[in-house]
Amino acid sequence: MRYNSPVLVIHGGAGSWRNMERDRALKALRESLERGYGEFRAGSSLEAVVEAIASMEDSGIFNAGRGSVKNSEGGVEMDAGLMYGKTLSVGSVGSIRARNPIRRAYEVLKQGRHVLMVRTVWEDIEMGDNSRDGNTVGAVALDEQGNLSAGTSTGGIRGKLPGRVGDSPVPGAGFYATTRVAVSCTGIGELILRLLPAKEIDMLRAMGYPLDESVRAVMGKFTETFGRDNLGLIALDYQGYASASFNTGAMPRGIKWNGGEKVFFDEVDQL
Repeated sequence: MRYNSPVLVIHGGAGSWRNMERDRALKALRESLERGYGEFRAGSSLEAVVEAIASMEDSGIFNAGRGSVKNSEGGVEMDAGLMYGKTLSVGSVGSIRARNPIRRAYEVLKQGRHVLMVRTVWEDIEMGDNSRDGNTVGAVALDEQGNLSAGTSTGGIRGKLPGRVGDSPVPGAGFYATTRVAVSCTGIGELILRLLPAKEIDMLRAMGYPLDESVRAVMGKFTETFGRDNLGLIALDYQGYASASFNTGAMPRGIKWNGGEKVFFDEVDQL
């Protein structure tokens, strides 16, 4: 469906969500949309993505920021990545501990010297309840100047080995943004890193395929290759078309545009 810019799309992670309260997740999504969308007044799509994700990191509801799951040694290591489509600027962090990993990724992007920094930040933070089935968070945005941005943040896989880095801070895998499209993914990082669904959607869009068709094709290929219960994604293109898909039990998500707002939980292929 096509929306009037500026547009902000977010997700709270694809997964089973068996132990999660639906109402709390949707409330956190609405707060994220409000906080992120406010950035359009003075900032670009990049700032909208950062603030929307930071809001979800702060909530403690999702597997990101305060809600991050623990690794096999009982510690917390977080990953996040951010990309600005107009300049292909990227900032990513891996295996860090911070209240807002997406802000750390934003710092890397603004500095412009490197793309991915690992194990550079260890903040003391008050963690939330990470016993739920919350998952990776992400956002994509289109501002009134036509610029696209994408970002993703996660605490990784519960019980992972220390030092494990998933797809979330890797451009083309957990997130990607160009002048054509912005994508944020969620799911099993070890699989996403092998197929690079975010990059594949951009390639199909560059070949002239509509966004919905591109998303369905990539989701179909991923599911055919690796089975189900492993991927969800949101996508937004330069024309304001938005799309979402997942092959898991649910993927809380929402969209806010110049004219309205919607949130979803387990409704398949709706945005």
